This record gives sequence, structure tokens and C-alpha cells, in this order.
Amino acid sequence: MVIKAEVLIVGGGFAGVSVAQALERHGVHTILVDKKDYFEVTFATLRNVTDPSSTENQARKYYRDFFCGRFIQGDVVEMSAKSAHLADGTELHFDSAILASGTRYPNMSMAKSISAMDIQSRNQELLDVHQRLKQARKVMVIGGGVVGVELAGEIAHAMPITQVILAHNKDVLLDNFKPKAQIKAQRQLENLGVEIQFNSRYQYQNGCYIDLNNGQASGADLVFEATGVLPNNDYLKPHLAHILNEQGFVKVDNRLQVIDEPSLYALGDIADVGEAKLGYLASQQGEYLAKAIARNEKGKSTKSYKRSPLMALIPVGQKQGLVQLPFAVTTCNHLVRLKQKDLFINKVYRGFGTQPNARIS
Repeated sequence: MVIKAEVLIVGGGFAGVSVAQALERHGVHTILVDKKDYFEVTFATLRNVTDPSSTENQARKYYRDFFCGRFIQGDVVEMSAKSAHLADGTELHFDSAILASGTRYPNMSMAKSISAMDIQSRNQELLDVHQRLKQARKVMVIGGGVVGVELAGEIAHAMPITQVILAHNKDVLLDNFKPKAQIKAQRQLENLGVEIQFNSRYQYQNGCYIDLNNGQASGADLVFEATGVLPNNDYLKPHLAHILNEQGFVKVDNRLQVIDEPSLYALGDIADVGEAKLGYLASQQGEYLAKAIARNEKGKSTKSYKRSPLMALIPVGQKQGLVQLPFAVTTCNHLVRLKQKDLFINKVYRGFGTQPNARIS
């Protein structure tokens, strides 16, 4: 089967859905392809795992229930500058395409699933992890970045009798954040009873995790590896390997156009945009790119994408957290509660012109 698309979008995360919805509003017809049949507010999944009753699976919603363009559930296995091929043999020909295939955690599919492609399977996947957490007496989180800090805090808050260890290979948490944010995150975790092991190098060997620095075994019943992501770029390698940088991310110019490929754009986690890989920034990129494409079709010029400084609101458990702004770091309750209320689930879906699924009464 051959399908023609005005604009093809590969990947239905924050970036892909944001740009697709905005393009449809501008009158540009899109086809969105994703392996899953659902969108997921990924930064709500950690609490979904530690305290399922607090979110009730509201973070996920079928694309078919809100997406304005055409959605195809499929796996793009190969792509060129003018066409994409799906695993089922479908060919998608396009005038332009937007690469928004994101990233994956190689050893922690709880954060971004690599196997649960339907919404029921994903709900069950997270519930299974919750059950394992409930049975564990000692849990280790490896990696002191944003995800590791949030996960350790969520576990310690929801399961206070569980021993929680956060192991990081450097001497401060939250690499690339302001020193004040690093210190506040450490103190908040320690106030929750989290044991932080700095300068550790845990590796899985012979059935357990060993710190290569001292040979000590973790002794944990359950270990989560929040040690970084890999770009979802396998479909680009056969014909478009030249658009990838050394780390495997797509090279783009200041208008989010793929370098040396005028029919392609890229945004979100897969793209080397030059700013933090956060959901709200991916959505911001999507709004910009949709407007730029719509203007281009009308023969109008566009301004360069304005990159944003690192800002983040990081929950540390359900009662505390920190906010890094360009000019300050604060733990102000009013600001922290902005995300603690519902982890921005409602805000995300409102931005897509819809609302979360109703809570189960």
C-alpha cells in the first residue's frame, strides 16, 4: 500500500503531537506515525508506578480520541528524503517530513516503554512494576539526573519503610543544573531517608549490581537504571546516516530544518536543537515549527527558533521539590505545587485541545 502525505510526522511524543496539532490548525494536513496507539505524559509515569491511585492512568490517552490529523499505528523501519517504509510493507510518500521519534531508556522501559504498544499493556506494565516495588525491601536507583532524583523521591515518599539508595557516578546530583539546585535536591532526598552514594560505578555482573570502584554488591531487591537515553534513530541509518551527529542525534539548523535535507525537519529529543530535552520545550519547538512551515507554504519568511535556557520544576516526592529558573533556584511551595497538583497532565492535554480521560470513581 502507498499513502501520500503532505507532512509526515514520525513519532507521537510531545514534539510530534504538538507540531501535528498546530499544523492542522494552520490548515496543513498531516499523517502521524507511532508504534503505540496512545500518547503518554511521560513525566507522570514515575508517580504512576509508585502511587497508581494518584494518577489513575490519566497520563495516557488514545491518539484516536483527540488527534486532529490522520494517525497510523506502525513502525517506521526505513526512511529516505521522500518516503518512509513501515514494517507491514506500507509506503508513505511525503512532501516534507518531521522527525520526532524521541529517545529511549535502554534499561528502564518503565520510563518509556519499548514493548507495550497498546494502552492496556502499558497500564499493566506500570502496575507490574508497582507490585515489584511493594515487595522490595531495598531499592537502588542508578543515576542522579532529573529522572533518578524524581524516582528516588517518589519511591521514598510513597513507600517510607523501603530502603532507597540513589547511586551517582559524580560528586553532585543533577548535572548541568545550578549548584543551589543540586544542593537542595540532595537535602530533600536525604530528608526523605534516601541514601545517596556519590562517585559510584555500579554495573550488572553475575546476577547482581557491583560497584566497580570497591567491588561492593548493591544488595538491592530491585534496581532501576536511570543513566541516560539513546536516540530512536535505527530507521534513519540505512539512507540518512549523514544527518546524524556523533551521538546519533539529528543535526538541525536554526529553523529546525535537517542540515543538507531540505524536505526534512527534526525536533524534540531526537534532534540536536541545543537546549534541554524536556517535554515543554519539545512542545514549544512544535508550535514554532508548525508556524514556520505554514508561513513557508505561503511564501513568507520565518524567524530563527529562539532557544530557551534550562528551566525545570522537579518534584522530590509528593510534598516537596525545586524549581530552577534562569535567574534563581527556589523551593517555593506555590511554584512546586503547580506540578505536584497533577504533574501537568491536564495542562498537557489542554495544549492538545483535549482533556485527560475521566478518573475512575
